[in-house]
Amino acid sequence: MSADRVIVFPYDGLASCLNLWAEEVRSAIAVHNKSARGEARLPTEASAYSFRHARISELLQVYGVDPLTVAAQTGTGLRMIERTYFKFIRSAMLEKLASLKAKPGAG
Repeated sequence: MSADRVIVFPYDGLASCLNLWAEEVRSAIAVHNKSARGEARLPTEASAYSFRHARISELLQVYGVDPLTVAAQTGTGLRMIERTYFKFIRSAMLEKLASLKAKPGAG
C-alpha cells in the first residue's frame, strides 16, 4: 500500500469526519449495487464500520501493523484495539517471537 492511499483521521472534528465517511460509504454501496450482480453485490446493511472492522483486522493480521499505528490510523483508541482484536494481536506476537527464536543469536 502506498503512502498516498493511507487514511489518517484528524483528532479535531473526528465525529463529523466519521459521519461524512458513513454517508459516503452508504452512497458508494448503493451505486455499486446498481450494476453488480450475484456475489459481487454488497449487503445493504454493510456500513462504514463493517469496512473499518475489516480494515483493522487486515492491518493487524495480514500486514502485521502494530496496534498503536492501527489505532492512530483508524481514529480509535489503543484500548479498544486491544479489547476487540486481542486474539489477532496475540497470535501475531507469538508468531513474531517464534520467528525470532528460529534465528541464530536472537535469543
